[in-house]
Amino acid sequence: MSSAALRTADETVDVSVIIPCHNEELSIGDQLDALEVQEYNGTFEVIVVDNRSTDGTAELVQRRMAHWPALRMVSAGDRSGAGYARNSGAAVARGKYLMFCDGDDVVMAGWVQAMSDGLDHNGLVAARIEIENLNPAWLIKSRGLSAQQSGPPRFYGGIAYAPAGAHGIHRSVFDSVGAYNEDIFGAEDLEYALRALQHGVDVTVAEDAIIQYRYRSTPNALYRQGLNYGTYRPLVAKWMVEAGLKRPPRLAGWKSWIVLWLSLPTIITAHGRARWAWIAGNRFGHLRGSIRYRTLLV
Repeated sequence: MSSAALRTADETVDVSVIIPCHNEELSIGDQLDALEVQEYNGTFEVIVVDNRSTDGTAELVQRRMAHWPALRMVSAGDRSGAGYARNSGAAVARGKYLMFCDGDDVVMAGWVQAMSDGLDHNGLVAARIEIENLNPAWLIKSRGLSAQQSGPPRFYGGIAYAPAGAHGIHRSVFDSVGAYNEDIFGAEDLEYALRALQHGVDVTVAEDAIIQYRYRSTPNALYRQGLNYGTYRPLVAKWMVEAGLKRPPRLAGWKSWIVLWLSLPTIITAHGRARWAWIAGNRFGHLRGSIRYRTLLV
């Protein structure tokens, strides 16, 4: 049965799909199209969380709500951040399974069912990532073939985590582990996986649940994203030590510093600029985080 099985505003559902959004007018329509035609043998709702959008995101979602009863929208305007937006969506969700995806990506057919099947037996589930459909070849090359192939991704080969924009959590696990940390950006999935591990919850992969992931495409956007990712990773490493786990090597990224220097001549090309911006954002983020949190991870 599809999402059309959802009939009233107060009934519980099996699954709540939560989409944090900030200025996703140009892409969220594709994500909603993909979710609306999902085949699922239970009931599910879709909750778009508008996090301070200034474009037409809210208006687009409101138009879709007029003919799709399973779609809801909530406003999360008190502060910026995907973690805060995800928590705002989870606070009003009625599903026993919480699934998170982003407004600029696109879930593939069978995603809800495959994630639900995974959550029938596991508390924290990661979807698989596909990068070819939404990204040009030059951009894929600039980021490297980083799509998840088998098993969950790992933080420098250590703790397994479920990517923030491609995962599902059993409601009981979310209630036990707690909400997302709203004070870190770009590494909230790492921090959540660490807390989940301390509660005895491991990450597994729903192999048939696939999300088409869209890379940032401009140097500025790639740099900013990398800077956020890098800034909070040293803090996660510090928390790993406090949890009694082995932390990543302090000079784990030394090769990337060399690549950053050697690739300077390539910035005359679109591919080169994108690659350099992504690496630079991550590396300078690690440096900033190492200074801010007084723990070396560069």
